[in-house]
Amino acid sequence: MRVSVVIAAYNAEAYIAEAIESLLGQTVPPDEVIVIDDGSTDGTRGILDGFSDRIVAFTQANSGQATAVNKGLALACGELIGFCDADDLWTPRKLELQLALLERDGAIEAAFGKVQQFVSPDVPEQHRVRLTPAVEIMPGELKQCMLIHRAALDRAGPFDETLPATFFIAWLGRAKQSGLKIAHVDDILVRRRLHLGNGGRTNTDAQNLQTLMALRKAIKAQRPPE
Repeated sequence: MRVSVVIAAYNAEAYIAEAIESLLGQTVPPDEVIVIDDGSTDGTRGILDGFSDRIVAFTQANSGQATAVNKGLALACGELIGFCDADDLWTPRKLELQLALLERDGAIEAAFGKVQQFVSPDVPEQHRVRLTPAVEIMPGELKQCMLIHRAALDRAGPFDETLPATFFIAWLGRAKQSGLKIAHVDDILVRRRLHLGNGGRTNTDAQNLQTLMALRKAIKAQRPPE
């Protein structure tokens, strides 16, 4: 089956090339890599153009990560879908291991694995202790760690563009409620970069509010109609 990978990028010139190379360098490479440049004002687009026909690059007006990911999904042709954040890295055997898991058990619809968090080498020394994670390696039910059958992804519906910081949390909760069958590879599949520009660290108030909104939507969806 064909594998499509979607990346949403915004002002990602520092890390996007390394992220893309980690996809193209897989032991089993994806069939297409789609990068949506979400209105970057730095050199992101120039870096994407440097990959030529090795990737599909599309630029849109800045609309948020959820909108960009949905756009990428609309362009994707694969029967299996993966994701990567513009500042993270896939380990070399990610796709190989997840494809083997999905092949062994046809009932599994989405494969996850472990995530290793690391402080980016470019972070100044005075900030490294603050960014050092309490847990380095953890189970990774994160977007960038998931490989999913397109049919299962579509069954749960598109990502909620009103929740730009927590859209994947909300989607995964909805997908599990609808019966998504998942399994985990017991290997590190993604290296999550921690740096001063991480959205989850710089926009914690927005993330907390959107998590609350996502929970309210999930509770409302479970209530029987009046």
